[in-house]
Amino acid sequence: MWQTRRPREARPRAVSSGSGEIHARRPRAFRPVDPTIDGLERRTLLSAMPRPLIDSGRMVERANVPYATPSGTFERLNVYSPAGQPPPGGWPVIVAIHGGGWRRLNKTGYGDRIASAFVPNGYVVVAPNYVLSAPGRPTWPSNLGDVRAAVGWVQSNSGALRINPGRVVAMGESAGGNLAELLGTDPGPPGPGGVSTQVQAVIAFSAPADLPALYAQSPWAGRAAAQFLGGTPRQVPLQFAAASPIDHVAPGDPPMLLVHGLQDPLVPVDQSRSMAGALRAAGVPVQLFLVPGGHNLDFPVGQRNLIRPLLEFLSSTWNDEGTLSTA
Repeated sequence: MWQTRRPREARPRAVSSGSGEIHARRPRAFRPVDPTIDGLERRTLLSAMPRPLIDSGRMVERANVPYATPSGTFERLNVYSPAGQPPPGGWPVIVAIHGGGWRRLNKTGYGDRIASAFVPNGYVVVAPNYVLSAPGRPTWPSNLGDVRAAVGWVQSNSGALRINPGRVVAMGESAGGNLAELLGTDPGPPGPGGVSTQVQAVIAFSAPADLPALYAQSPWAGRAAAQFLGGTPRQVPLQFAAASPIDHVAPGDPPMLLVHGLQDPLVPVDQSRSMAGALRAAGVPVQLFLVPGGHNLDFPVGQRNLIRPLLEFLSSTWNDEGTLSTA
């Protein structure tokens, strides 16, 4: 059912920029991260627990809405909407895809966090669950099929949601960032009824972009990728390539903004550097923000200084800066 909640106000801090890469100043609360996947996931589980959304503005949340997936099953999503009237053409919408190594966590913690930053700034946020892998049960390509179906659900319900179907953002962190990048580089064919699954912008945090390289670089992340894909790069090379956004980059892909922690022990920062390089080589607009921190950046609870640059990136993408607040 619909509930009224109060989101935190987005209060940005200055971000310093350099040539080609943008480096943010170290937050005062930065702490090193346990460089094991279980330790990282324990921290993520704590950070992903629902937080009270308070202090500024009002929003309406609808939880556990079912949506159909290509496998014939149903997953669920949460919808967070501004309580006021939409602008002409409708609200832009963010499809917020949670992380967790393609095997853990769910929509609620990540959806709450992203809604707290973007609903007060005139965005609808849709946070879907998707099928998760388990030992002996790989889930590629069903994960990608599920988030594509979530985009299709957004498009099919654009009138009821009062959103602009031409302003859909894929956003995710870690494994969710991988799926968000894939939505940008490999949107797939239209869904049932010819509904588009394309997005118009991508924002990815700490995202694995090149999975064969990740398997070689990070034993912990490599285990998660092997479980997700059903084997090692030697055993299932086609799956590793298909699930690597960097292998699908092409001219005409939507603009992307990538954020990565310089001290990430799980998904090395070179994953986003390489992805940004591939996008530039294809002529795709890209911004790369390198920030102090490890894998779990916990945006926007951490890295709140990025809220304004992200809003400015989206405003520039829409080429319509006057319709969005950046307060």
